[in-house]
Amino acid sequence: ADLHTEVSSINNKLDKFSQHLDASERRIGDVEDRVDHIENILSEVHRLREKCDDLENRVRCSNLRIVGLPEGIEGRDPISFIEKLLVEVLGEETFPGRVEIERAHRALRPHPKEGERPRIIIFKLLRFPDKIRILRRARELGQLTFKNQKIFFFPDVSADLQARRREFTEAWRFCHSLHLPFSLLHPAKLRVTLRDSPRFFVNPEEATEFLKWLPDPPPASREEGDSRGKAIASRRQ
Repeated sequence: ADLHTEVSSINNKLDKFSQHLDASERRIGDVEDRVDHIENILSEVHRLREKCDDLENRVRCSNLRIVGLPEGIEGRDPISFIEKLLVEVLGEETFPGRVEIERAHRALRPHPKEGERPRIIIFKLLRFPDKIRILRRARELGQLTFKNQKIFFFPDVSADLQARRREFTEAWRFCHSLHLPFSLLHPAKLRVTLRDSPRFFVNPEEATEFLKWLPDPPPASREEGDSRGKAIASRRQ
């Protein structure tokens, strides 16, 4: 009788364990389904974020940035100021017709204090080919100055894309030290011209690791490498 009692108690405990195990399996299954659903949502959100970033950069495709102009030099009519600046700095032969700008403004951040770096100027060209001419001519002329101030032209891209491109900074430094021609393709792909063929990198760490272990720089001189780099950048545009 005692043995039957103990066996009955054990069976009851096993039944409870089985019930708890079934409940745990159901909960685990529900959690796995939720995790799978959340992963699908995150994947969709990531896809939509990339799409929004791509659309934002397409909207900015005719925009350029000017870095280095003193604060307030543009006056109350920045559009006319930049139209005249482009002709004066790059030359009238750069543009077959009149260069027209739709809008122009300083970067939307607080006015800099005395001694701080001036805000960049962002402007939108009416015709996209004018943007290509400006960037190509700026590369051909090298260092640009306006009223004894060094100025630089850059494409206008989104903050996310700018951060992705900035991740290649260390790889750029290796390319400079090895005198390797390189260019950054849209949206964020590094092209390095080697002796045999070009190499492309979308991962900054992979690019840095590859350049770090190169046996020696190619035999081309530094001047030749710079000219090849400019030619590649021109073809990219």
